[in-house]
Amino acid sequence: MAKGFTISRVGHIGIQVTNVDRSLKWYRDILGLTLTGRWPMGENGEMAFMRFTDDHHNVVLFTHPTRITDENRHAGYNALQHIALEVADRDEWLKALADLRRKGVEIVQAPLIHGPEGGSGPGNAFGGSGSRSFYFLDPDGNRLEIYTDMMKVPEGEQFPRAEYAEVFKK
Repeated sequence: MAKGFTISRVGHIGIQVTNVDRSLKWYRDILGLTLTGRWPMGENGEMAFMRFTDDHHNVVLFTHPTRITDENRHAGYNALQHIALEVADRDEWLKALADLRRKGVEIVQAPLIHGPEGGSGPGNAFGGSGSRSFYFLDPDGNRLEIYTDMMKVPEGEQFPRAEYAEVFKK
């Protein structure tokens, strides 16, 4: 595969939401983001830039571009499967799981270990990276994941490495 440049990380995500006020409050109160700024977007919409760190933004909320009804609210209008948010280590992952539960956030899937060490139960990805994860939803039903411990695959190496490839065979 030809590679003319290197992308170092996902810089930010944009999410279409049905109620910017509600989503701002949720991302602030539940995940701890800080509002950088909020601006109009066209005649009937707006955008809000939010951040985890000192970056200008990590998450951008956009007013959903169509009229929302009870029937189409969770129709998958943006084809987003999930957004994965990495935490530093297992301790931080456990703190996140406990904090979200305390705040009344329903954990819809988890806790999981993606890889052979997690077994072959529901939700575990047997060929996965070994990361610990759990999933929950924002107010619009967008699926979010908090994870840690993802395996690294150094440039030029195959996955799984030959010395443990047998572990990944069912």
